[in-house]
Amino acid sequence: MALFRGRGRDRGTGRGRGRGPGRMGGPKAAGPDGKCICPNCGHKEPHLAGEPCFEKDCPKCGTTMTRE
Repeated sequence: MALFRGRGRDRGTGRGRGRGPGRMGGPKAAGPDGKCICPNCGHKEPHLAGEPCFEKDCPKCGTTMTRE
């Protein structure tokens, strides 16, 4: 019976191996430009630096907005 020490369940999935958006990558850290969009009705507003889109509610329908 072989013991697999030091090998976790995520072996080979790419987690923690330099793949993916990284610490400052992806839409969660998209920078000061861009727009916030409502996934329900499609309303768009300019993104304001220091105000994450997920903390805003759509003024038309009240749904939480996301980053475009």
